[in-house]
Amino acid sequence: MKRLSRLVFRNFWFAVALLGALGEWTVVCWFLGPPAAFALHALGIATLTLVNRLAAEAYDRERHAGPLLHAVGGVTLAAGFVGAIGAAALAVLAGAWRGLEEITALPAQAGAHMPAASTGFDEPFRALASLVVVAAMALAAWGFTHGHRQLRVTRLDLPLDTLPTNLDGLRIVHVTDFHLGPTAHRGALHEAFDRVNALDPDLICVTGDIVDSPRTDLDHWLPELNRLRARHGVFAILGNHDGEAGSDRVAAALRQHTEWRVLRDEVATVEIDGERLHLIGLNDRKAPHTAAMLPGLLAKVPANAPCILMVHQPVAFPAAAEARVPLTLAGHTHGGQIAVPGVPALNPARFMMTRYDAGTFVDGDSVLHVNRGLGTSGQRIRIAAPREITVVTLLAPSAAAAA
Repeated sequence: MKRLSRLVFRNFWFAVALLGALGEWTVVCWFLGPPAAFALHALGIATLTLVNRLAAEAYDRERHAGPLLHAVGGVTLAAGFVGAIGAAALAVLAGAWRGLEEITALPAQAGAHMPAASTGFDEPFRALASLVVVAAMALAAWGFTHGHRQLRVTRLDLPLDTLPTNLDGLRIVHVTDFHLGPTAHRGALHEAFDRVNALDPDLICVTGDIVDSPRTDLDHWLPELNRLRARHGVFAILGNHDGEAGSDRVAAALRQHTEWRVLRDEVATVEIDGERLHLIGLNDRKAPHTAAMLPGLLAKVPANAPCILMVHQPVAFPAAAEARVPLTLAGHTHGGQIAVPGVPALNPARFMMTRYDAGTFVDGDSVLHVNRGLGTSGQRIRIAAPREITVVTLLAPSAAAAA
């Protein structure tokens, strides 16, 4: 599965174009009937793949640099993705239907004549499947038009054995994965930042993928980030997309346009009411090297001092738990960006990235929170994986015991 994931991401836009073409062709054939000639199937899929791949060129520039091209390309790719969702729903239902037929079929009595198995689907299935396909495509369309704007605030109260009493109740707002660039929505970002500021944070931690690609217009987007305000500062690390855009370029632009502190394999010490909290920021690396620098950075933190690890990819958590880091904040997964409604664990991130797909995980005395992010990547769509702002309230032992 990891090899497939790497292959897909190395050829991302071609994979998106092909997936959309297969989905669109499947849906057309289901409702209108398939052509008799195999060559027409090949020609139809190839043509749709080419159209979708050309549409993806819209994302090689910012929306304000080519609004018409961006609109046409975005709608074309969205149509392909909606078709792919419909085709996936059809495939799942067909598999389940066939499985149910096998389970419920009565065994033949000895010597009884068995009729030849049917090779097609009966009318009840066709009616149900058509309804399911339409519903799945409508849900996908909603994900493009409304789902990507959904925003949830998650609250996490976390006792820390080493937290001084003076830091009890310290409020940390964790956000991640803005993916600023051609697929970002400025209004949605503005709305999220207003929500963050309204939470009156003591600290803000940003765990990477601030920009989406080398095509991101940093001068256009990054001044918006300076709207984020926290009593004791905003601290950020960079993610894999920041690396693709040029880590040094992104870090320099953040220093130019914001007052953020960017941690690149560094430890920041925050002094509050005479006490110290240590923030450890890791540069993003490919697994299994994600946490390679963690032991050296932990050596810079005084023994028994409260510390928080900021890392982009949550696969660093086992190393953090082994080192007994009390809290790790991560992003990267987007919660899969698309999940089965009501079953959030059924999402692409869980199967293609990591079991730490979204939410809070505990290993001994260590806690990991994986935030679903504020942006999107690839397609501006979210289904059952809403954007997220996390509020982490640190509790001193005495306050935690009283509670």
